Amino acid sequence: MARARLGLLAAVALLTAGCTAETGPQSSPGASTGSTAPVVDYYKKWANGPNPTGDPALFPINVWMQDPSSVENGAKIGRTYQEIGVEFGLGLWEDEWWYLRKEGLLETGWRVYPDPKRVDEVLADTAHARNYVGYLIADEPDMNKVYGDVFHPDMQPSAILAKADAVRAKDPSRPTYLNFGVWMGTPGGGVGYGHIEKTYEEDMRTYCAAADIASADYYGWTHPDRGDRVGAFSYGEVIDTMRKWCGPDKPLYGFVETGHPHTHGEIITPDQVESAVWNTILHGATGINYFAHSFYTEGKGEYSSVLTRPEITAKVKEVNARLKSLAPVLNAANRPGVTAKSDNGVPVSVLHKEAEGARWVLAQTDGSTSLPRSGSARVEITVPVDSGTATVVDENRSVPIENGKIVDDFGAYQVHVYRF
Repeated sequence: MARARLGLLAAVALLTAGCTAETGPQSSPGASTGSTAPVVDYYKKWANGPNPTGDPALFPINVWMQDPSSVENGAKIGRTYQEIGVEFGLGLWEDEWWYLRKEGLLETGWRVYPDPKRVDEVLADTAHARNYVGYLIADEPDMNKVYGDVFHPDMQPSAILAKADAVRAKDPSRPTYLNFGVWMGTPGGGVGYGHIEKTYEEDMRTYCAAADIASADYYGWTHPDRGDRVGAFSYGEVIDTMRKWCGPDKPLYGFVETGHPHTHGEIITPDQVESAVWNTILHGATGINYFAHSFYTEGKGEYSSVLTRPEITAKVKEVNARLKSLAPVLNAANRPGVTAKSDNGVPVSVLHKEAEGARWVLAQTDGSTSLPRSGSARVEITVPVDSGTATVVDENRSVPIENGKIVDDFGAYQVHVYRF
């Protein structure tokens, strides 16, 4: 699974990353490094993938490693997840109970990325082809290539790429998926990175070449060794960092916890979940993964915090509904020409899109290692239109565009969506 555990080297690397990361300009550069083509075009190559028709109304929302046959609140979770807008499961617990999980999957009609060990079974099950949308090749291979004193040859970059290529050759109709850890996904991730095959940079690019779709987990709101990296901004940093290794076009999904993902640290709040989701999107994430597992010092754990924490269930359902309503916008190509700055130095992340016959600007007050907790701010957004009026979507109000600028008030980590 996407592990909450981090060894000593990982903690050192994270703290080093927090100390050495420089504060960027107020207007975030993250989204501008993303694709300039509609991301949904990328999916059309897979006839059995998550979006084979390239439907712009589908924004992929996933949850990590859930058993669709499990029951929460009197219902099988494979069905409940769909009801709150989570369309895909990443992984399907590859163990002796696979057959029960598969029965639950088919009964509930959910869709998942199974383990590549099941590729032959998936190919043979043509009656249920739509339930299998890709293959989860590995989890955190960058962190598990050397763990402690144990060397894992099957987790090295070249081995992971060979494994992914073998799966692609056997089933070219579905994408490969990989989730990475802090070595891939955080600034300064090369510090403490173990057993370099070529160079750190080449290793990261080789890893990402194995993934048709990729993510990396860093739980910025709840990590026990966060230091000055606490805040929603650290989730966007992961997307920015991965873009260096994975290129501008590859789908990268934001990874956000919904519970207590470490034995120590804090439990995430609903508002923090929302802020983290949007920060990944404002930095160019093209899908979302929720990590629902929780762990505690006394050894207890539970695996569906999205569903067992009512306040989180409600917030996730609300956020997912908004993401889906904006899917044609979020899936549109990124456009240049928009910058933002605040009146008090709080960084601002911005996205500029063109969709449905209009321009769209999405903005969020951000944070940084020097300003880890975002605060309220008055924000000036420069847009490529001299004058007019912008509708603030879902807020029942509008703002003027004067001299090519929108000026608006933001709360901490608040997101505004402007249409004009």
